[in-house]
Amino acid sequence: MVQMGLPVVPFKLDELNRIFGITLLIALIVIGIYSGARRNRYEDAAILLLAGSAVSALFVGDLISFVAALALGGLAAAWVVFASPLEGASRAGARLLIWHGLEGLLFLVGVAFHLSSGTAALAVGRLDITSIGGAFIFAALMIRVGAPAMHVWLKDVISHASPTGAGALSSFTTMLGVYALARSFPSEPLLIWIGAAMVVVGALYAAAENDLRKAAAYALTMQTGLCVALVGIGTPLALAGAEAHAFATILSFLALQLTLGALLSGTGSVGLSQLAGVGQTMPITAVLLLGCGLAVSAAPGLAMFASQAASLEAAAQWDLRWLWTMIWAMPGVVFVALLVRPALAIYTPTGEVRPIKEAPFSMILGAVVALFLCFAVGLAPRWLFDLMPSEISFEPFEIDRVAPQLQLLGAAGVAFLACVQRRLRRSSRCAVARYRCALSGPAGRRWALGWGVGAARLWRLAKLDAAHVRGGRAFVGGVGAGL
Repeated sequence: MVQMGLPVVPFKLDELNRIFGITLLIALIVIGIYSGARRNRYEDAAILLLAGSAVSALFVGDLISFVAALALGGLAAAWVVFASPLEGASRAGARLLIWHGLEGLLFLVGVAFHLSSGTAALAVGRLDITSIGGAFIFAALMIRVGAPAMHVWLKDVISHASPTGAGALSSFTTMLGVYALARSFPSEPLLIWIGAAMVVVGALYAAAENDLRKAAAYALTMQTGLCVALVGIGTPLALAGAEAHAFATILSFLALQLTLGALLSGTGSVGLSQLAGVGQTMPITAVLLLGCGLAVSAAPGLAMFASQAASLEAAAQWDLRWLWTMIWAMPGVVFVALLVRPALAIYTPTGEVRPIKEAPFSMILGAVVALFLCFAVGLAPRWLFDLMPSEISFEPFEIDRVAPQLQLLGAAGVAFLACVQRRLRRSSRCAVARYRCALSGPAGRRWALGWGVGAARLWRLAKLDAAHVRGGRAFVGGVGAGL
């Protein structure tokens, strides 16, 4: 088809875009189930436009249509954020428009240079990064996937989006960039280093973040970085592993964001410091949060474990021991950041009797469906492997793959709990030291001369420190009873 003298390919189906299309359509169905709990036509229209533009970008066969679909998706993503009722959503949407505007400008410049070299170059296919047009398109895709120094937009928009919007943004944005890289820049060595840097940056911020939705966004950056690194390796197994991991990541993080959205609707916050007692007031959501934590941690029996096994196999075929070690250690970081820490927070006893107040049924149903799909793919991954463009013949549930994964997750959890216990003991010793200073200092002398002021001050100090130590020990010990 020719439009305005330029070749346009409105539909192109192959093994690469088929698996991404299936994943995005499944995610849209799950989001449709989840969104039944509220009435927001503006957000519904924005999510449908975002999903439609993402699917359109997958199946078009020319660069002009691809860039047009991405630009439409950028506007729709900003619309999703603008439709959020949360504070600061308007400013976050404006910042997202700036990022997508810069991305669209880079795309247009790159396509213009390709157009100057001939209309045949407009077909979606392998590009040369050393050419001017290829370099501009590559830079635009770095914004899309959230490369280092360009990753801040993802956590910004997810943390300000509504519960439904966060799930849509995590599904229909970054992984589209992974598809475009696999289509246009396979076997590009620079992608290996960029992907590794994304893993490191995401791990550091996910481990330190208090807001769980921001931590999940950084963990999503980690998994996107893994897919980018696999595209950089470029072997048939590595490309198949990147596609499989993108599929598993979309489903797993969709389930996590939907569960966090249910938690946000019930408590008004997803900060770790404000989730004490949630296991009592929202028991179903709490269990779902633990299940989603296992899903994004690549626990055996879930989808990301099967895709990570393919990723490790692809990295092992090349002399990239450091990358293999990084891929192997990633689940431990995610396990602590998105399962152990939330579990300690939500099952911390508060000493209060609170009524059960669960999230709406459709929210829970949507999260359950997404988590069920993670288990279904993880327990029977062969059908997913059969959809890959190259054959994945190994079996992920061999003992030499399952046992090290369980050991890694267990060791990461035990190490974190040991650090927490050590910090509590140090707090207890600091409390004793504070008592001694209070008794030997001016407060002690005032207590000896005038017990009214000194005794009251020491009593408040002792009460606060005792509550801190008892609460901290319950923080660790009470989780066992809760789990």
